[in-house]
Amino acid sequence: MKLPLTFVPHLPFEGFKWKWACLQCTEGINDPVVLLGVLARMRRLERRHEGLTYSSEAFAGELRALAADISGRGIGVDLANRTGERNIIRNSGQYWKALGLIPLDGNRGEIALTEFGRQVADAQISQADFAAITIATFTLPNPAVQSADECNMWRQAGLRLHPLSLILEIMRGLRDRGDAPLLTKNELIRVVIPLSGTPDCTIDDYVGFVKAYRERDIDVSNWPDCVPSANDHRIAREFLLFLANYGYVTREEDVEGEYFLYNELIDDEISQLLERAEDRTFQDSVARMKHLQIGAEVERKRILLSQRGRPNQQRFRRDVLGEEPRCVISNVFMPEVLVAAHIIPYKYHGVDDRTNGFCLRSDIHILYDANELRILPDGKVELSQKARLSYGASIPPSIVLPEWINRENLRWRCDNYRGF
Repeated sequence: MKLPLTFVPHLPFEGFKWKWACLQCTEGINDPVVLLGVLARMRRLERRHEGLTYSSEAFAGELRALAADISGRGIGVDLANRTGERNIIRNSGQYWKALGLIPLDGNRGEIALTEFGRQVADAQISQADFAAITIATFTLPNPAVQSADECNMWRQAGLRLHPLSLILEIMRGLRDRGDAPLLTKNELIRVVIPLSGTPDCTIDDYVGFVKAYRERDIDVSNWPDCVPSANDHRIAREFLLFLANYGYVTREEDVEGEYFLYNELIDDEISQLLERAEDRTFQDSVARMKHLQIGAEVERKRILLSQRGRPNQQRFRRDVLGEEPRCVISNVFMPEVLVAAHIIPYKYHGVDDRTNGFCLRSDIHILYDANELRILPDGKVELSQKARLSYGASIPPSIVLPEWINRENLRWRCDNYRGF
């Protein structure tokens, strides 16, 4: 550590705090089905070239349809009533702006995406790569959610942070020093955020102070309060939620409350992601993620892990393979390489019965869960540009779906699912 444990941080300027992608946070927007689902519907309307606005009935209709799809799926956000003049973009558009998906300055409220937003919406950049790019590039100060004056105060104080990367580095540092590789919201707001106002604070400093806080070796009662309101507490938690939503950490609970645990399964990929992230431009990061395929490897490992140890998974496999013990795409019937694939994912309350699943060969299942392959309600099969290069000759353009499959589940997945 460079800083002694007696060190007390000071506010670099009045009002210093971390601001996530929205000033009035709604945690449900952070969920990929909402964040990227709204984006996909923006893109659908943008393609019409009619100058549609976010207050239009066309956009309201898209939001109401998405609201109906997420109803009962464990996502706490009310989209149906965030339409018209008080639409979701007017009130919470910073989510999409701060992540580089829509322009900072809209044209009279017209629906428009950035080139990056179009690539994400069109699946040219996968959900996994979007998350990796965001972790590497999300920076404070952020002009999408902070005023020009506030951004200038950050710069004058010599501060520039990559908060998502920083959280992961702290967790890895705790692990390397023999402590639990996790953070609680309280550790983030009481220790990490106040320390981040100190220029040149090192990862060893963050790790040392978090350990000391856990072991009650320091008193932070005289440290600055960078989260003075209840809303600030929620916004700080959004950073941890983003990492949890895309699999870099897992949200856990014990008798002491909620905590976020580092995902050791993808440690190699996180290490590559964090390497010199602060030195790269946004364009460099996009090109690097595509070259290294970090997002794809994160997705593959998470999908493989999801097949093990979940309640009812074995019964679900027996039900699905017992009904049709061959891959619906390739016709392979070796059980050693077959997987029972959910249509509506378990995370979104997809049921564990045969109406919500079919049998896929293991590599095709990875394509399916990574949204590189889609099966439409009419049996047509769509491949991403990347998957087409390797699988285009071996994947049929359409299949005969088993009669017991719920076609509405297939419609839900096609409209709302962007990746594991």
